[in-house]
Amino acid sequence: MTDFLSPTAWALLFLVISAAVLIGLLVLHRRRQSVDPIREIASIKRLEQQLKRAAESGEPLHVALGSGQLAGTNAMSSLAGIQLLEGLVDAAVSYDVPPIVTVGDPTLLPLAQDVLRRAYERNQVPEFYDPTRVRFVAPSALTYGGGAMPVGVPEKVSANVMVGTFGSEASLLADFSDQKGTPKTAVVDAVQGIGALYPSTDRMALGEELYAAGAQLTEAKRFAISLIAQDVLRGVLVLMIVLGAIVALIGG
Repeated sequence: MTDFLSPTAWALLFLVISAAVLIGLLVLHRRRQSVDPIREIASIKRLEQQLKRAAESGEPLHVALGSGQLAGTNAMSSLAGIQLLEGLVDAAVSYDVPPIVTVGDPTLLPLAQDVLRRAYERNQVPEFYDPTRVRFVAPSALTYGGGAMPVGVPEKVSANVMVGTFGSEASLLADFSDQKGTPKTAVVDAVQGIGALYPSTDRMALGEELYAAGAQLTEAKRFAISLIAQDVLRGVLVLMIVLGAIVALIGG
């Protein structure tokens, strides 16, 4: 009984349950033609309106993916930002206003470029793909915040979207956006980024809403299944923690 309650045993049990949940959801995905609607996030829905305004004005969105890394603790937040970008680029390319994307870590550069390239291929205009629309700004978070904003007449943007990992440098992006009178939307999960942006915008998705953004924008079943799996596994983990605490209390 003691061995079963060891941290290693609990971890293995959670992995087994996680695998069972994922397999079950994949089977459900194959059998069903649709999945249940994703919970609506107001700030994400507004992005669709901003895309339409970008098409009308001919001025693209600026999507700032922050300084997250694929090899660090914020890898999941960075991948969630890539998912949201994927939800934006298809419509933007079809409107002929591809976004300007900035990243603060070189590991995100090829991923973001690939998302944009595939959007052109899906719209059957691969010859118009321009990799310079995705830019690596600086590895330092503060330097990235100061240098990420597109400037100049050719670079004028209709809105700024900050999504991913941000700290206090987000306030620099928000301040620049305010000076230009440009609408801004933030989808962040770090406490520092939330604190820096909260006073300056009401168009903000917080915390775990970042992981639902891609599913809501794209309505792709693979993103919806992933989101459902996260919710289920979170419940399973909480249940295991409660059961472990009860068993430890009885054993003590």
